[in-house]
Amino acid sequence: MRVNISLIYFLILVAASHGRGTGTINNRPLVKDRHGFFNISVQANDRLAQTLWVDMDGMESKSLDHNYVRVNLAFTFPLFDRTIRSLAVNSNGYLSFGNDFDAQFPARYIAPLMIIGKKYGNRETSIKFRQNGKSFTVQWGNLKTHRYGKHDRFTFQATLHENGNIEFVYKRIPFEITDLIDHEHLVKIGMEDLFYLPDMELMYYYVDLIGEPIQNSTIVSFKALPTCRSLKNCSSCVSANLSSKCVWCPALKRCSVSFDPSSKDWFKNKCQDFENATCTVTKNQAHSISEERIALTKIFILAFIGFALALFAFVSCVMAWIGNEHSFHTENDKESESKERGKSLIDVELNENTLPIFNNAFIY
Repeated sequence: MRVNISLIYFLILVAASHGRGTGTINNRPLVKDRHGFFNISVQANDRLAQTLWVDMDGMESKSLDHNYVRVNLAFTFPLFDRTIRSLAVNSNGYLSFGNDFDAQFPARYIAPLMIIGKKYGNRETSIKFRQNGKSFTVQWGNLKTHRYGKHDRFTFQATLHENGNIEFVYKRIPFEITDLIDHEHLVKIGMEDLFYLPDMELMYYYVDLIGEPIQNSTIVSFKALPTCRSLKNCSSCVSANLSSKCVWCPALKRCSVSFDPSSKDWFKNKCQDFENATCTVTKNQAHSISEERIALTKIFILAFIGFALALFAFVSCVMAWIGNEHSFHTENDKESESKERGKSLIDVELNENTLPIFNNAFIY
């Protein structure tokens, strides 16, 4: 009977752990990224936290205008199948990118601990950051909440690596982060990227870590997994076994997900239409598209030539009409001139014939 009770208790623990999608707080993956961009682990480890903590004690705090400061990265950072070259450090405990630099409730962010209260902004927070060409680290010191006392401050860091890996390191967490949810407008730990497709359909990637056991000396590690963008030819692209379906676009010669949020050219070239294509089919489809474009170009050229010929014919008709009118008036003028000349000749002849009669009459 004891064995059965122990077994039942063990199965309940396992089921509960599996239901949350988490396990123990060790070096094992705890959080499942539903989009498949990261292997994520959460662990409390004093020694590892000290190793990963970037010393910034000798650095001055940054002065933030409008609660954030924009920073150009010394490297290209890959995130969610897009590339980031600049971002904003916000005093409320997060990094924002895209067009969300000054948004009060951002939709594109990397947040070790985003706390946005009724009063937006946190000017008392000490902000420091540094980069070495391969990584970028931000430190938020003494981040306060808008409900608890001045001694309850949070201190933590976020580091972005050139290879796409991310670490959140928490040095001081005075109480359970979930206690903030009922007292602040917005509390988030994780990442999010929101964008619109051309038909205005809302899409987003996100990783939500609220509810995970975050405490002093906790490290959250995001190990970047291979993405479609890292594949450089058609065969490796269409045969990739990744969580996101990869699509090879022959027009751009690029591999990406079927909806690429970071490239307007992706939709302009209708790359999403190749979602179910193989490399052979892709070539045929690309050839068909090329033939279609050539046919449209020919139609346009023929239409232009037809318009030009019609315009030429119209101009020729107008010029011919003008020429005929001119000829008509010229002929009339000539005819009138001939009549006048003939009349003059008749008058002259009459005068010559009449003159002798008068002369004879004069003799007699």
